[in-house]
Amino acid sequence: MIVAIDGPAGSGKSTVAHAVAERRQLTYLDTGAMYRSVTLRCLREGVDLADEKAVAAVAAAARIEFSAGEKGQTVLLDGQDVTADIRTPEVDRNVSVVSAVPAVREVMVALQRAVADSGDVVAEGRDIGTVVFPSAEVKVFLTASDEARAHRRAVQREGGDAAKDASATADAAEEQQILDDIRRRDKLDSSRAESPLRAADDAHRIDSSDLTLDQVIDQVLALVDAAREGKAAEAKPEAEAVAKPADEAAAKPEAEAAAKPAKKERVSAAKAKPGEGHMRAFAGNSFEDYYDHGMRDYPLPARALLACVVCLVGAVTKILWPWKFEQGELMWEESRGRVLVMNHVSMLEPVVVVCSLWFHGQRVRPIYKSEFDKAGIVTWLFSRVGGIPIQRGSADLKAVRRAQRALQRGEVVLIYPEGTRIKTDEKAPIHGGFALIAQMGKAPVQPSAVVGARDITRPGRFFKKLGRVFLKVGPCIEFSELGVKGRKQQAQKMEQVAMDRVWELRDELRRDHPGKM
Repeated sequence: MIVAIDGPAGSGKSTVAHAVAERRQLTYLDTGAMYRSVTLRCLREGVDLADEKAVAAVAAAARIEFSAGEKGQTVLLDGQDVTADIRTPEVDRNVSVVSAVPAVREVMVALQRAVADSGDVVAEGRDIGTVVFPSAEVKVFLTASDEARAHRRAVQREGGDAAKDASATADAAEEQQILDDIRRRDKLDSSRAESPLRAADDAHRIDSSDLTLDQVIDQVLALVDAAREGKAAEAKPEAEAVAKPADEAAAKPEAEAAAKPAKKERVSAAKAKPGEGHMRAFAGNSFEDYYDHGMRDYPLPARALLACVVCLVGAVTKILWPWKFEQGELMWEESRGRVLVMNHVSMLEPVVVVCSLWFHGQRVRPIYKSEFDKAGIVTWLFSRVGGIPIQRGSADLKAVRRAQRALQRGEVVLIYPEGTRIKTDEKAPIHGGFALIAQMGKAPVQPSAVVGARDITRPGRFFKKLGRVFLKVGPCIEFSELGVKGRKQQAQKMEQVAMDRVWELRDELRRDHPGKM
């Protein structure tokens, strides 16, 4: 579900969107903060805001991220916390100029849509319901009088909250300056050629001038709940329609009867949320269905294929490269979802991990680089064995959300933080996304290591070298054990602690098995 809240500056969009997201478990998307971040970077770098090409270049290069912390959402610009810096008067006065640049809006809209593709969101801004998400299930245009908005913003800058404290006051001169800025900004926003501020034709208008914050939130929540009930009502007859063709097709040719249920299944899957809806054998399930659904929900043929592959490959690798897990019980006796990280030296270790855990009744979702998907047969096979593709070097939120849901289902997510096979002892740069995934899935991180597999593939040789392979597993690391507060700090600490433990396990294996690399 997408909830789009539009309105002029100071109308309370951010506060309402935050509350709606929290109460209905939706992701909050602060689009205004994105434009403000670009504005801040332009101001810091001395970029002429009249030079649209220069401003667009800043937008394209800026790395804007959001991080949820104990005190609310944090805005990161190129890795730096700018939550407070983007709310200054100087940014207020210039953000409309930056956001009016077509190339800037193109970059920001693409990023906003990518976030929404990964799950349900509440987005607020000035063109959310008209341009960014014109098909949003709920559209709200929230406004208030100029004076009310200026007063709220002035109180906010002094650390108060006029929405919760009707008696809150602010400096009169400051409030007048904010009022002038708001009126100037309204004129710019509503008259710009690119995505002007206006209410969508099907938006619900709410004037909050004389309403309390709770009254506004309640009105929006009522719209959200009504939209959800409407979607549920639409889904029921659709589900019944999917079942009908089985009877109606009985008197028709076999080819036509076989084709219709598959077609209906694809339509149903397209409208279902990720991971919802049934997967049926030989019913045209897409790769996306396999990425989004739990492995135990896979159709019987796919589960049978996985069992055959695991038994066959597990037996062959055990014979050619006799592998052994040390402290394996730490991995096998865990029944909860967790992120498993280890060093990556060959294509053998992911196979061994998947096979070993499968024999112990656990399902593994290996995260693999999307470059492998260039070959259709590889995509087909990887999807059936639980793989989740990820685009390296980008914020692939869809892959992150899929991994998050897998953890919440109790599946194991296997990640190689080095990102590629490492054939030397030099530590490669670490892709720290595994800590974020574990945080989002409320799961621990389990370190492991392998030795003996690095030299399986010899330079210039087609045949693989035979030999024993050893793996070792450590206990799970909980975020609560790290001794730091704040989501960002915890993620950084987890990256460091988990990978240090991986190297320790590798070194322990080398001491116990001399000559194994």
